[in-house]
Amino acid sequence: MPPENLDELDRKILRALADDARNVTTEEIAERVGLASSTVAARINDLEDEGVIEGYAPMIDYRQAGFDPHMILFGTAIDDEFSVDATLAVDGVTCVRRLATDEENVLIELVAATQEEIERRLDALDERGVEITRTEVLRDEEAQPLGGFGDETP
Repeated sequence: MPPENLDELDRKILRALADDARNVTTEEIAERVGLASSTVAARINDLEDEGVIEGYAPMIDYRQAGFDPHMILFGTAIDDEFSVDATLAVDGVTCVRRLATDEENVLIELVAATQEEIERRLDALDERGVEITRTEVLRDEEAQPLGGFGDETP
């Protein structure tokens, strides 16, 4: 479903799910957006079926979980060897983004608990066709699960 097909109610439903998908009920969303809960449930199912909603995942504080450092790696993909899925399968890799550039065209987030883990994971990335060109340790992070859908007052 292309974004232009999302109406204001779909956007409000997405905002409610982004705010707290784990605890919000369809009844609460229905009250918030002015629909029947059965309509909200049907719209959520449609958004899932169309691939707009790909899943529901917790936001993890990696430092609190014992994975420090949390690193941002910049790399260059060796095209005939690189696969986003294979790279994402490396233990400790939390995110892989392929960029539309010639150099440093891969951005990887990596977490580890020890220097030895970092080294093993960097070797595994190299084996999967990523030449790491720069590493940065993430000091602080805040995430907004849903941007661009406007503010909503409940």
